Amino acid sequence: MSMVGAAKRSYQKEINAFVNKRVGIVLKDKSKYVGELKGVNPETLTCVLIKAKREGESAELHRICLNGDQVSEIYLEEAPFDLSGLKDELEQIFRRPGDVKVYDEAGLIVVLERVKVSETGVEGSGPVADRVRAIFDRYAKTQTTEIE
Repeated sequence: MSMVGAAKRSYQKEINAFVNKRVGIVLKDKSKYVGELKGVNPETLTCVLIKAKREGESAELHRICLNGDQVSEIYLEEAPFDLSGLKDELEQIFRRPGDVKVYDEAGLIVVLERVKVSETGVEGSGPVADRVRAIFDRYAKTQTTEIE
């Protein structure tokens, strides 16, 4: 594996982590847009925002495409979800080695090889999934409280 290939994959992973998040985009003319990033071309930085507002204007734009040639910076408006903190919480309950596995690249935690947890919630059913869901809900609530 070449270093260039690894760096490019890492860059694309980081850019794609912004998708479906609230971001701010500053253009070369210093104008700023804030909205939910629905898509981005990692090669050109052309972006699609929904529920966006241009700084200084009150009208909400339902959807806007910003030309990547004009993009100067893109940043997250919200704090990222802390998967490692959630993993620590889960490991206090599920203590055996291997009970809780983290897949950072996928943004995923797997508990007991059957319950999947991501920043969007818990996938699975049964008593283990219910317990994981309760831990997730409590943890997500503390994250929201800390941000406010």
